[in-house]
Amino acid sequence: MTFPSRSPSPLLGKFYARERSHVGTRWVDIDGMHNVRDLGGVPIPGGETARGVVLRGETPVNLTALGAEQIRARGVRHVLDLREPDERAIDGDGHLAPDFQRSNPLHECVPLARSTIEDDPIGRVCAADVVADRYCSYLQNGSFRLAEALSRSAWSTSTLYVHCAVGKDRTGVVSALLLKLAGAHDDSVIDDHLLTADRVRPVLMRLGARAAYAHLAEPDWAAQQPSADAMGLFLGHLRAQGGARAWMLHHAADGETVDRLSARLQGERVAARTAS
Repeated sequence: MTFPSRSPSPLLGKFYARERSHVGTRWVDIDGMHNVRDLGGVPIPGGETARGVVLRGETPVNLTALGAEQIRARGVRHVLDLREPDERAIDGDGHLAPDFQRSNPLHECVPLARSTIEDDPIGRVCAADVVADRYCSYLQNGSFRLAEALSRSAWSTSTLYVHCAVGKDRTGVVSALLLKLAGAHDDSVIDDHLLTADRVRPVLMRLGARAAYAHLAEPDWAAQQPSADAMGLFLGHLRAQGGARAWMLHHAADGETVDRLSARLQGERVAARTAS
């Protein structure tokens, strides 16, 4: 993958902490989980992204029965699972499995890594260009299936829950795409990406004890931190390809659907075209 010939901003090399009054209110307390937050509350021109449209987070396998009820109470009727088939086959879906069998919520699996989880370089390397290149491959791998899943959310009135394992890289790429569709500036997208840093350790400590993620029992903590540089390079590549809207349009989404998704993310009320 060739990246645009531009140098990352000096800000991207720092794990900077701005005054962000919205941060504390974006975290969502779900019993059994550590890394769930609302994609709403991110600054965009003229305001902030809408709350209750998209939640992003970790695998739901550690959800308690109470946590599953809390997810339902949040209006989640659509779950976008970015894990690989081998991850899900070994680790399952926890307390949400019966709900998935009834398609309430609708459970869509769109694998982004296209490799066994042990072979993914994410979490083993710190080089921003390598991580960014991997992020670009996630979008390529998701392609039409990812665009179709997000398009369904455009015409829904329910909440979408997007997750992978930790809720950092694969989830971060999809979240970045959605935030750009909402009109967020790069620095706001990077800010959101970096928030996960505070939640990585407790999530990984539990994942490493599970069979599907035994290779994470002794993780490289530095490599597991979200990188501002990597996300900045990825966003530069997305922009060079025409941006988030162009990506959606290229992958089978029609203009009306993309506009509707952007409107939902920006907080405009929309009517559901199909049952949510």
